[in-house]
Amino acid sequence: MYTAARQKNGITLLVLLLTALLLAACGSNNAPVASPSPLQEASPTSSSEPSPSAESGTREYEDALGRKVEIPTRPERIIAHYYASEFTALGVPIVGTNYLNAQLVLTQDQLEGIEDIGGDGLVPNIEKVLALEPDLIVVPDFLEAADVDALAKVAPTVVVAYGADAFEHVREAADLAGKPELAEAWQKGYDEKVAKQREVVQAHIKQGETASAFVLYSDKKLYVYNKQRLGPTMYDAFNFQVPAKVTELFASDPSQLWAEISLEKLPEYVGDRIFLVGPGDDEESKKVLNEVLNGPVWSTLPAVKNNQAYIVGSRWAMNDPLSLEWLLDEMAAELTAK
Repeated sequence: MYTAARQKNGITLLVLLLTALLLAACGSNNAPVASPSPLQEASPTSSSEPSPSAESGTREYEDALGRKVEIPTRPERIIAHYYASEFTALGVPIVGTNYLNAQLVLTQDQLEGIEDIGGDGLVPNIEKVLALEPDLIVVPDFLEAADVDALAKVAPTVVVAYGADAFEHVREAADLAGKPELAEAWQKGYDEKVAKQREVVQAHIKQGETASAFVLYSDKKLYVYNKQRLGPTMYDAFNFQVPAKVTELFASDPSQLWAEISLEKLPEYVGDRIFLVGPGDDEESKKVLNEVLNGPVWSTLPAVKNNQAYIVGSRWAMNDPLSLEWLLDEMAAELTAK
């Protein structure tokens, strides 16, 4: 069993790894525009309750670490570290974010007026944060406690569970903004788009068809995804079934986002449809991908023989709200093209 410290180290490593993968893919047709997806368990759901000080414009908020933070009821200068997509999807302005991540999520137009808080690795630059004079700072739970404490000296700082699903992130962002109704509106729009695209693909999917998703890295490591990645589109929107072996793999830990498997074990986890997230567009990544696609295992898979295997870009594996909306269109296009 992993200790909390070892788990956090693993989360940090995987965030950096996937961010590097996303950056390597920039400039391609499949350029990623979403947040990284580290392997971790979802932290406890955050919650907020009115406090006696609410009348003076603040309220008490319990974050993912169980910290009780006094935050503005209607913050006006939000810094969203790793959560730019969530606030942008809601139409809530933010004053700062880390461009290393946000430029993979937002267009240049959407980044207009938002300052880069930069920093080393995963940590914001404290001087840039200070200069923006935020009244609320939102950060993921893979930051170290010392970094959270330093930010909290600048402005109320709320830690959000990075492993929670995109829908929970949207609800929490709206709650933090003091506008929970925005989450309801976004969810309604998303559900309407799901219904529309489900009609588009239903004639192309047989009842009971299974699907599974994998990601291949340039170091030749292969991972099978649990339901959190691509799952909202594959399983919830388009009604594919989860292969039994994938369900079995994550049965003891449903919150686990992915698990490493050997290439030789791949046939055990594939569905009738396969979505493989490629490692990137640099020459080394292309070489690794070609080795897999031209190897003896890949060519034997029924989905490959039936022309139901899809090699997709890294954005497909993202789980932020803007990417979920995008993926409904992209996956529908792939399914109806073959």
